[in-house]
Amino acid sequence: MRMIFCWITALLPGIMIPAIPGLIEAQTCQMQDDFVSTQQCIGPEDVLLEYSVTDSSAIIYANTGDSILLACQSLNPLFWMSHKSFRRTMKSADRNGLTLAGQILYLYLIKPVQSLLTGKSRLIIKPDDRLSDLPFEALIRPDDDYTVQGNSVIRYLVQDYEVIYRCNQVSRQEAGVEKMDLNPGLCDEDQFAFLGFSPVFCNHPGLNELPDSRYEIAEIGSLFRQRGLTSWLFLEEYSGKEYFKSLARRGKIIHLSTHYITETSDHGHGGFLFWGYDPSGIHGRQNEEVLTMEEIAGLHLQADLIVLNACASGIVKLKSSGPQNSLPAIFLQAGAQNILSTLWNVTDRLAGEFMVNFYRLWLSGKTYSQALREVKLQMISSPETALPTIWAPYVLTAK
Repeated sequence: MRMIFCWITALLPGIMIPAIPGLIEAQTCQMQDDFVSTQQCIGPEDVLLEYSVTDSSAIIYANTGDSILLACQSLNPLFWMSHKSFRRTMKSADRNGLTLAGQILYLYLIKPVQSLLTGKSRLIIKPDDRLSDLPFEALIRPDDDYTVQGNSVIRYLVQDYEVIYRCNQVSRQEAGVEKMDLNPGLCDEDQFAFLGFSPVFCNHPGLNELPDSRYEIAEIGSLFRQRGLTSWLFLEEYSGKEYFKSLARRGKIIHLSTHYITETSDHGHGGFLFWGYDPSGIHGRQNEEVLTMEEIAGLHLQADLIVLNACASGIVKLKSSGPQNSLPAIFLQAGAQNILSTLWNVTDRLAGEFMVNFYRLWLSGKTYSQALREVKLQMISSPETALPTIWAPYVLTAK
């Protein structure tokens, strides 16, 4: 009977949406000892949101640096049905299904702490593992304030806030704003402002070619050079794994545009592919050009930003990796400060355009999160790229 009720309410958003806030109980709480160190790390424009989710309940801690709100609520099948629907429709062009699910999730995950978000511009989100593949930026505000000539206008969370994620494994002492250099030209003498790698994979049987990644890397490198910054670009046969490993510690920004394969019995170790990868294994080089998680962990990076422009690079769950169980977490553990990754598969052409615009905005003086938000807003404003399927997969994770 409960599931029948959920399906009926899903078909009647006009009745259901106003009723959901009544299911939510939000209350303030006293300052807890393990939050004290976090207070000094949160900027005046920031709110830290931390989620703890079980099958039947959700607890949300909202921390502004000088006050904390604790929201507790029950989760019913409607929430989990919406969560599943949202993730599924996010990767398609079904805008109607996306809108309803996005509104329901907003009411459960954002609305309970909305009072602390007033006047803030950036959300630092530490999602529960069960929410780690959820693009909060695409949650939809169920608000009557946004109408045009009687028609509802979708208002995404990213239109109100910048969003940064933190890995669950990062301690609260490391919470806070992006650790970034506002002047990208100030590098150490042996450090390059930009290192770009893309194997492109021309004439690689069994692998999809990435022709637009050649333009992507070249255009980004040109943007850096126009500002007098050092950029080294490695394409096709020059983008070998050992070359990457030898240079990675010298890159302030490292951009990797390639394929990622998961760990399977057929492929062996999972990782990022470099030039020379042999998917057939005929020549005995199947794993030679795969950058594995163990190799990433030993890179000793000094990078301010790592861009993983590969399909679903932000949600890969790693086997036998200890507490650091995702690709962004492994790169952060290796010394990187910020990771820009993806939550699902992205197309070669649009991925290239997205990244070129991101760097153009960042080089103009914006922070990483500001530049990322601005690119998404530009895409939302164009009918051709307005669907979250196109702009929502890119997420920024900071140490």
